[in-house]
Amino acid sequence: MSFSGTNRHWFIIGAEFPVGLCLASLASELALPYTSRRLDSREQLSLPVGMSAVPLAIIAVSGEDTENAGHIAEWIDLLIEQDIPLVLLSSAKVFDYNEVGSLESDEVTGDPLLIALENQARKQLRHLILRVNQPFSLLTGDYAVNLLAAARSQDCLTLDNLIRIAPTPVDDIADVIHALLQQISCDETLWGTYHYCSVESTTEYGFAEVLLAEARQYEDLAHVSLEEKADEDCQPSETILDSKLIKHTFGIKPKPWRQALSRLMRRYYRADEKTDS
Repeated sequence: MSFSGTNRHWFIIGAEFPVGLCLASLASELALPYTSRRLDSREQLSLPVGMSAVPLAIIAVSGEDTENAGHIAEWIDLLIEQDIPLVLLSSAKVFDYNEVGSLESDEVTGDPLLIALENQARKQLRHLILRVNQPFSLLTGDYAVNLLAAARSQDCLTLDNLIRIAPTPVDDIADVIHALLQQISCDETLWGTYHYCSVESTTEYGFAEVLLAEARQYEDLAHVSLEEKADEDCQPSETILDSKLIKHTFGIKPKPWRQALSRLMRRYYRADEKTDS
């Protein structure tokens, strides 16, 4: 069966994770048929009775965590067995740290779990692998939420102001996945591996500065100060991805993260207000 961009049913695997939640919200908004699955679920991926559609699976969490990687590997085997096209969310951590960034064609010598999952996914002819940098969402357990929690309990945060990072909002990642799938329906040669991250790099310190400035509009964090971590204590963890291929192939332009952080902050504090009321 050929892949159709307009007649598809999304199986969102790992729907409890931030990108999965955003994909489900996007599918609902666009009236796209979808089914959510927890990452640890093993329910069959069967279309609703009477539906004529192309099934598509989106694994909406990367395999950086060992337990998650095991679940993802099982899902990929199932998708290959059922010949279901798949989207795999991956990470810049497939590369060893590189200050100037990496292209999709560069050798991957980083996280062996991520590399193994990518290679496994490529056994399915119709696959998309989307590598992303430092996703943030302001959802439970998120890096940005943990920063806020630390700010509420400490007078001073000591942060890395040396190593560049590219914080990338998860709702932008969901939008990018949708845009990729729309265009692949017109040209099946576009399946493959792509990179996406926000257009402006920063540091952990720089991200925290902006986050606290936004948060202070909603709560009293005037007592919190920031200090720079000593250079020798700054440990690079992942390279900043080069996003030229996704731009040139699909016309998808990376967006700045600052506006997204402001948007997600408004959403976060509205949710907090509803919880408190």
